[in-house]
Formats: sequence, C-alpha cells, structure tokens
Amino acid sequence: MAVIRRVLIVAGMLWLGAAMSGAAAAQESAVPDEILRQIAAAGAAAEQAEAAASTPLFERRATAARLNAAVISALASYPRQASAILQTAMASAPRHRNYVAEAVSAAFPGYRDLAWQLAGNPQAAPRPVRIAAKEGEAEAPPANREAPPASRDFALSAVVVGAGGHDVGAFGHRKESGADINMELRFTPFGGWLWDILQSPEPHIGGHYNTDGNTNQLYFGGTWMFDLGWGVFAGGSLSLALHDGETDTDSLDRKELGLPILFRESLELGFRLGEHHGISLHLDHISNAGIDENNEGLDTFGLRYTYRI
Repeated sequence: MAVIRRVLIVAGMLWLGAAMSGAAAAQESAVPDEILRQIAAAGAAAEQAEAAASTPLFERRATAARLNAAVISALASYPRQASAILQTAMASAPRHRNYVAEAVSAAFPGYRDLAWQLAGNPQAAPRPVRIAAKEGEAEAPPANREAPPASRDFALSAVVVGAGGHDVGAFGHRKESGADINMELRFTPFGGWLWDILQSPEPHIGGHYNTDGNTNQLYFGGTWMFDLGWGVFAGGSLSLALHDGETDTDSLDRKELGLPILFRESLELGFRLGEHHGISLHLDHISNAGIDENNEGLDTFGLRYTYRI
C-alpha cells in the first residue's frame, strides 16, 4: 500500500506540473492586442518623427528609445511570440528596423538571428499584425514594405529669408547704417561619429546684404534647433563669416573688423506654423574674438521666415 501511495503522489505531482505548464503555455499563446497596439503606436510615432526633416535629433532619439523599450518589454513577457512582436514593430516603423534589431540583439542574444532576418529580409511574408479594428485605428503599414536606408541622404532641409537692422550695437557701439537682407540655406545633418558628438547640427550657408553699401558677409557653419512645445522653437548657430568690410580704417562710419574671416554666432527664437513654416526673431554677431587688436564686431537683428522642406 505504501508503494501505491507513493506512486499516486508522484503521478499527482506530475499531473499538477503538466497542468500548470499547460496553463502557462495557454496564457502565452497570443500577445494581447493592447500590447501590440502600444508597440504599433510607438512605432508610428518614431516613424513620423524620423520622416519630418524639422524634427530635432533629441526627439528622434526619444521616440526610437520608446519603441525599443516597448519591444523589449513585450519580449520579456511573451518570449514565444517574438515573431509577432518584432513584425509589429518593424511594420509600423520601417525606418527603425535596424535600430530595433540592434536593441533586441543586445537585450536577448537568442533572438539576434530572428531580429536581423526580419529587419534585413523585407521580402519575407510574415503573418499579419493583429491590431483591433473595432476602435477605428488605422492598420499598420504592410510588414513587407521596403525599408529606407538607415542614414538619410544629404539634401536641402530649409530655406530662410529675412531682413533687419545692420550694426544694431547689441555688443558694442553702432557705426554703420542701412538694413540687411538675409538669406540662408540649411541641409540635413551629416552622418558619422563626429556629427553625433556635435549633436547633429544642420549645415548651413548664408549671407547678409547691406542696403547702404556697408559691410556684407557670406557665412557657413552649423545650426542647432530645438522645439520647446506649443509650436515654439529656439536655437543658435556657429559659423565662419567672410566679409567685405574694413579691417583697419580711420572712417568714423565704418567698423574696424580686424580680419577678413571672422567668427559668427547667432541666436533665434520663433514660432512654427504647421510642419513647413516658421517665423522668428534672429540676432547674430561677427568678430575675431580678440585675435586682432581691431575687433569692433558687428551685430544684425531682424525677422526671418523659414520654410522647412
């Protein structure tokens, strides 16, 4: 009898273990729609941020980080549904396929091959992403959509035109007269580690034309812009400026600028009107930073219009 009791106890424990394993497997048989919706929403936000040239770098990084966090959290809770989770993320944010694959490979090395297969094989036919349609949400883009390259091509990103006061005396006394007409072209940031360290400024080239025949300038450098919320943006730039003004003169109505090539700094504060248009106040300053004893400097202040491409 003792042997029979022992056999029954062992059999009961085995049955209980099997039942609990079956329940756990059943519980993980499918990822809840809410989890997939969260991943799809994070992917759509990341895709939208990356697609707009006006989106600041920090916002692109933040949305990509939120997408990766949603994917990794889902994989930790539903590891057997890795394929559906990864397909949802990569379908909703095709520009971020490589970023998702890198994050998953670092967090779950066992899923490295699957992640990179889905990221690098857009011709595969994954099963449809399950997003609840009853709430009227838009379906995610097809998972077999071709992913654009991870790095964006160098291209024109914005055109800026403006006008304002010349030699306004913000950082010194005023000598020159007239108004300045300003035009500037900005471009998408370069890639590479150096540009990442510099926080990916937009390369620019621009110029000031003085209406009274005084100092004109041509400048080139980098621009940093940040969205502050509610349509407000702010930023600044660092440049080198070539000018046709005086470096050494006795004239009382011309600035002594010391060197033909000067440092240029600017500050800007404005309001964005939709995705493409912006109006801003702009102040810039050129000087030789004390390298030459003649260093009167020159400031311009005005209103500018920006068109984001």
